[in-house]
Amino acid sequence: MIIYLYGADSYRARQRLRFYRDGFKKKYDPSGLNVVRLDGEKLAMEDFRKAVGSAGFLAKKRFISIENLISRNKNKKIQKDIVEYLDAEWADDNVLVFIEEAAPEKKNRRAAAVPGSLADRLGRERAEEFPLLSGERLNAWIKSEVKARQGAIEPPAVLELASLVGPDLWTMSSEIEKLIHWTSGQAIRADDVRQNVRASFDENIFHLTDALAERDVKRSLNLLHGQLALGSHPLYLLTMLVRQLRILLQVREIIDREPNYYTVAARLKLHPFVAQKAIRDARKFTLGELKDLYQRLLELDIAFKSTSHDPRVLFDLLITKICRAG
Repeated sequence: MIIYLYGADSYRARQRLRFYRDGFKKKYDPSGLNVVRLDGEKLAMEDFRKAVGSAGFLAKKRFISIENLISRNKNKKIQKDIVEYLDAEWADDNVLVFIEEAAPEKKNRRAAAVPGSLADRLGRERAEEFPLLSGERLNAWIKSEVKARQGAIEPPAVLELASLVGPDLWTMSSEIEKLIHWTSGQAIRADDVRQNVRASFDENIFHLTDALAERDVKRSLNLLHGQLALGSHPLYLLTMLVRQLRILLQVREIIDREPNYYTVAARLKLHPFVAQKAIRDARKFTLGELKDLYQRLLELDIAFKSTSHDPRVLFDLLITKICRAG
């Protein structure tokens, strides 16, 4: 069996990987001796063959997971070699799971999964996509997660939590756990969320746009590197920054005519707290500066997905260029 897990939502992709791994151990290998994890970034074809070609130890099968081979391994030949192996030699004796946390968006997937590529080959297997959640899908996930942890949450609290934390389910998971303990068996209310949840990621995005507006290269890089050190993926950071710049562009166009945060919140369907901060940041840029910065981020997105350069390095170069241009 070959399984392909991919998408920007690494939390749900990892949960799914755990689901398959735990199911395998329960059915075939309670000891876990036949569960193998391979780092796709450093994987060599010899190691791949050895892992997938070996028989299970005191078990019928082996469970092999390979992480981020497509997005991070600089040796592109290994992908072609693996496609040839799967087509000619794969015997389906083991469970082989590929997990990619930097898969392309739908509009770019056709270019990435070209015929004959590893992404194309895996797409014909049991493929599951995990995009970032938003809107009703994010609200539903919050309610389901609270219920799974034997908690309860009121509808306004769901909306408040979604607004403050957003699609970062790693942070959302820990905040839900904290709120359940805080409420001690009572339903989580919107006030509980406001008192206890710190919108850390969004707050840092606001700080980063502040630093860019002030052309402070040192602070901008420190904020970026701090998020990377906490485990945020460069593509996720870019997605959130593009989202923030899109909001600032819309806000800037509105406040030039009607400088009122109630108008901004209503027209853009933003939480009043988010609208206030967005207005504060938008006023630090001209409309032309925001358009230029937004275009640069879109170009960076294309570079992330079409080159083999380290995304962190590309991010650093862009931030330095933006700050020094001022």
